[in-house]
Amino acid sequence: MNGAEFVERTQSSGPGQRIPGRLDRPARGRIRWFTPLFLLPIPVLIALGMQVRDILDEPAVVFGDCSASADVARKAVYLMDLRKPVDAAYASLPGDLLREVSIEIPRDTELSVYAVSPYAEAPRTLIGRLCKPYDNADLVAEGAKDGATFIRDCDDLPAQISASLRAGADAFCRQREGLRRRVDALVSEAHGRTATDAYLVEALEETSRDLADSSLPGSIYVFSDMKQHAKWYSHLDVAWHEWNVDEFAAARAGLPDTAEPVAPADGLAVKIFYVARTGSTAMELPRRAHKAFWQGYFGAVGPVFEDQPAMDAYAAESLMDIPTPMEIAAYEREQIRHRSEIVDRERAELEASRRALERERERFAERQRQVSEREDRLAERERELEARAGQGAGEPADGAETRAEVDDDPDEGLARATTVGE
Repeated sequence: MNGAEFVERTQSSGPGQRIPGRLDRPARGRIRWFTPLFLLPIPVLIALGMQVRDILDEPAVVFGDCSASADVARKAVYLMDLRKPVDAAYASLPGDLLREVSIEIPRDTELSVYAVSPYAEAPRTLIGRLCKPYDNADLVAEGAKDGATFIRDCDDLPAQISASLRAGADAFCRQREGLRRRVDALVSEAHGRTATDAYLVEALEETSRDLADSSLPGSIYVFSDMKQHAKWYSHLDVAWHEWNVDEFAAARAGLPDTAEPVAPADGLAVKIFYVARTGSTAMELPRRAHKAFWQGYFGAVGPVFEDQPAMDAYAAESLMDIPTPMEIAAYEREQIRHRSEIVDRERAELEASRRALERERERFAERQRQVSEREDRLAERERELEARAGQGAGEPADGAETRAEVDDDPDEGLARATTVGE
């Protein structure tokens, strides 16, 4: 029964009617395969469940044969940022974009698919690697029954292509499908996740470093909302109007014990499958600021933004300890109070110094006054001595008078004592 017949049969069946086929089997036949599970002990069931979970958690890397091929002419990287949740309505989007990337890359391109990891020291996790052995234009054949002249994919091959081309395209499709299933599983794990970290810059730097080490031309495809979320810089913690690539670069350069930052090399092709988020980059001004930030980061490389459907905002742990407006206001008030205390203390110290200087000035003035008085007394005595000396030269006095004067003024010294002796 083909699809059309299935839809028609389903629509024509009433509530009480049954569709012939496998659905008519007895109920016990439908459950017979898992009936033995009910006979297993509960601990065994738990162990089996844990084993299945471990299998799902283990990276099922799908490798193409690029690693053994000497015909690789280009390298491409598809980097997925699944550290943030993907809306359920767009759960297939990363896998769809993998298909788009695989169609866009040319023949003999090694395509490596990575996911951003939760570890800054190893910021990428390899999901799979494919080697494309054909160009999609090779799949267009003249005389095809459908007459198609558009670019075909490997799952829509015309009968007219060669057997070797068909084999290579079929193998590529199988490997891509296995990789697609792994991508879809990772997306389902990211649904509803709280963003605890997103080392997007570190993953981009490691990708640029790998491509720079190769002599082959390279290209990067990124699926992300392009929000870095780390302790040293976070687009989730910094307000959108403060997204500044110079401050970001200064913070990056100041990190201790990290690999040297690597700027994207000239000639590197970068396409960003940009996911805007409601409440922030879904609005025009924040989105412009965000894209300008990344254009500044990539510099001359000049990334191409391919906008994807906007997705919901998500919960995130704060990493940068940026204060709230209330905390900033309280901090500013404390700073003002502290500065006021410093000013008051300095003013009191200045006043104490002024008073001490004034006292010292008064003491100095008093000393000057005392010295001046002493000088005046000395000058007066000198004048008296000169006057008496003049009188002694004109009218010699008797010994009694001279002795009396010496007794009255003992400071006259040896000169007058000599006069008395004479």
